[in-house]
Amino acid sequence: MGIALDKFKESLELAISLRKIETDKYARNRQVDQPFKMGLRGGSAVLMVASFELYLRRLFEENIARLNTSPPSIDLIKLPENLKIKIVFDGLNTPMKAPKYGPTTQKVDRIDSVLTACKHLIGEHINPSTFSETNSNPNSDTVKTKFKEVGIANIFVVIKTDFETKWGSVVAATFIEDKLNEIVNVRHVVAHTADTLNITKASQKEAIKFLKILSELLDKELDKHIKHLLVTARK
Repeated sequence: MGIALDKFKESLELAISLRKIETDKYARNRQVDQPFKMGLRGGSAVLMVASFELYLRRLFEENIARLNTSPPSIDLIKLPENLKIKIVFDGLNTPMKAPKYGPTTQKVDRIDSVLTACKHLIGEHINPSTFSETNSNPNSDTVKTKFKEVGIANIFVVIKTDFETKWGSVVAATFIEDKLNEIVNVRHVVAHTADTLNITKASQKEAIKFLKILSELLDKELDKHIKHLLVTARK
């Protein structure tokens, strides 16, 4: 289990703890308790998605870094086409652009970062942070895009069989994508409207189970892919 996955499971315990508070303290179905219950459920919904987004960022940074530190050296030319494109173009475009967040910088302020990026490319060193962007939206499109960028197409198709084994039943072709989008959308509703009325105990229990399984399988597939690249892209 990678460090990113381990940290994600630790973070997910915070969401689980909020559910436990509801169960232990507000088990009785009294109307006076309802605002507290829904507040806890809303907090849990936000926490689990925030934890999953941070997990994705850490997952890719952690695994891409292995291409730099594990001998023998990697030949960038031998990497998958999408991965090479990401390394070269995003590796240069990111430092050349003004930062999305924080104070706006002038072009002259970004020269050092651009030169550093150029030196990295010439030295065939990959910048792991290039792969950490999620656009603050860890939905199915983001997950598919991030895995496609490193050379794994159709990640949800790749993991479907293993997902069904862990989930305990056969699921529809788009179930994994749809369920992830549903969980992320619940978070968006809570964060932007404070509406928690459609969140049930059962739906949150299922969401936590889903995210645990999904994160384990994403970790497994990316780890396997990086190990493959360390062999096939050797100098």
